Amino acid sequence: MTPAAAEPRRWRIRSSDHFAWAHAPSGHVLYHRPSGRTHFLNTGAWLLLGGCLDEARDARGAALALSTRQNTSPDPRFIAHVADLLRHLERLGLVESLPE
Repeated sequence: MTPAAAEPRRWRIRSSDHFAWAHAPSGHVLYHRPSGRTHFLNTGAWLLLGGCLDEARDARGAALALSTRQNTSPDPRFIAHVADLLRHLERLGLVESLPE
């Protein structure tokens, strides 16, 4: 049996109604209504939360959606980076994971 952390997962935003956005030249500000916390995000995290995760995606699917929005091609390191970012966003309560 594999550990739960190694199981494939898909992530999605909990609800876009939970977010209030502000944008500045230096980045994006997200107020998360349920937690009352404010987060400062780079463009990649903003794009993930602002549209790439409206439907549940695994890390590879999220990386592909993000790279399309950024007009780039994902490589294995980029996919791993997006997977790490998704786990971080989950710890913050901004996305939820679903088993495959």
